[in-house]
Amino acid sequence: MQETTAKSKYKGKLRAAICIMAFVVMAAALFLYLNKVFSMGDADANRQTFKAFYSEEPNTIEVVYLGTSAANRFFINPQAYHDEGIASFTVATMGMPMFFIPEVIEEVEKTQDPKLYIIELRWFLKSKDDINDAHIRRVTDNLKYSGNKLESIDKAFTIMDGDTGELGDISYNKVDYLVPVVKYHDRLTQHSMRRGDWKLTSTKNETKGYIISDKTRKQVNQFPARLTPGKAPMSELAEESLNEVLDYCDQVKEDTDILFVLSPYSVKTGQMPVFNTVLEKVEKRGYQVLNFNTEEMYEELDLDWDKDYYDSMHVNYLGAEKYTAWLSKYLKSHYALEDYRGDARYESWEDAYREYKEYVKDGINVIGHKDKIGGKVTIIYDSRQEQNND
Repeated sequence: MQETTAKSKYKGKLRAAICIMAFVVMAAALFLYLNKVFSMGDADANRQTFKAFYSEEPNTIEVVYLGTSAANRFFINPQAYHDEGIASFTVATMGMPMFFIPEVIEEVEKTQDPKLYIIELRWFLKSKDDINDAHIRRVTDNLKYSGNKLESIDKAFTIMDGDTGELGDISYNKVDYLVPVVKYHDRLTQHSMRRGDWKLTSTKNETKGYIISDKTRKQVNQFPARLTPGKAPMSELAEESLNEVLDYCDQVKEDTDILFVLSPYSVKTGQMPVFNTVLEKVEKRGYQVLNFNTEEMYEELDLDWDKDYYDSMHVNYLGAEKYTAWLSKYLKSHYALEDYRGDARYESWEDAYREYKEYVKDGINVIGHKDKIGGKVTIIYDSRQEQNND
C-alpha cells in the first residue's frame, strides 16, 4: 500500500513538473513571438536593409557604403554592378548617428571582408539637438543580439549623456532597447500593425541597400546650392564623433581602403564652411575625400536642380543614376575591384538590377513646383503619367 502511495505521489509530482515545464515553454514561446511582432515594423525600410544584409552570402560584398539617407538614396548598387561589375551594398539608416560607424563596421565584418568602405560625411553638420530616439533605434534595434549590440546601446547612452534631442523622446531605459515589446506594445493602439507583422513576415530590401519608394520617382525643383566660402567649427558632438571614426579607420585601413564622400545637394547658406572644416580634417589624416559639392562636380555630374531631386537633401532616381554612374567608374579605376558580372554567385545582383529597372520603367510620376511666395517656400504638386527616361 505504501509503495502504491509513493508511486502515486511520484506520478503526481511528475505530472505537475511536466505541466510547469510546458507552461514555461509556452510562455517563453509567446514572449519571443510577441517580441518579434511588437518590434520595428516589417515595412520599415531601415529594418529591411539590415534583413537583406544579414541574408547575403558571406564574403561576397567588396564595397560597403555607410551613412545616412544621403547614402541609401544616392548610390544604386544594382546599377554599379550592371555598369562596372562592382558587388556593393549600402548599410545605412535615415539619420544614422555617425558615432555608430565603428560598430556597424564590426557588424559587417562578422560575415563580409570588404575591400573598400565608403563613408558619407553629411551627418557631421549635426549636433546633439538633432538626434532623436528613432535615429538611434534604426541602428540598435536592427543589430542582431550580440556584444556589439549591447556596446552600441551603451555608447549611445554615454554620448547623449541624458540629452533628449530635438524631440525630447530618447529613452535611457536599456530594457526598451533589448526587449522590443516594451517599447512597441502601443503599436496596436496606434493602428500601425500590419498583417505581415502578425505573420512575422521578413521583408528584405531587394536592391542591395538602395532605397526605392514613392520618392524615387518624385521630382521637385530645388534652389541651387549656396557654396559659402571659408571655414566654420563643427559641433562638439560632430568633432568628437569624427575623431573617433578617423581613429577607428586608422586601425581598419591596414586591410581595407577607406573613401570619404560628401554627396551633392542643395547646400544652405552657412553649411559649406562647416563641411570645409570636416573635409580638411579628413584629408589631413591622410584619407581620400570626394567632395561633390563644387560647381565643377555639379557640372561633371550634369546635375539638373530642376529635375534630379525630390527634396533639397535627396536625389530622385534620375539624380541617383548620374551619381552612381560617375562614382562607380571612379571606384573601378582607383581600386582593385573585381568584375563579378556573369559569376553565378552574384545572380542576386542581376535580380536586384531587374527589380530596380522595373520600378523606374515608367519614369517620374509626381512633379512638384517649388517657389517662394510671400517669403515662404511653397510646393505645388501635379502628376505626369509618362516621361522619356533618356
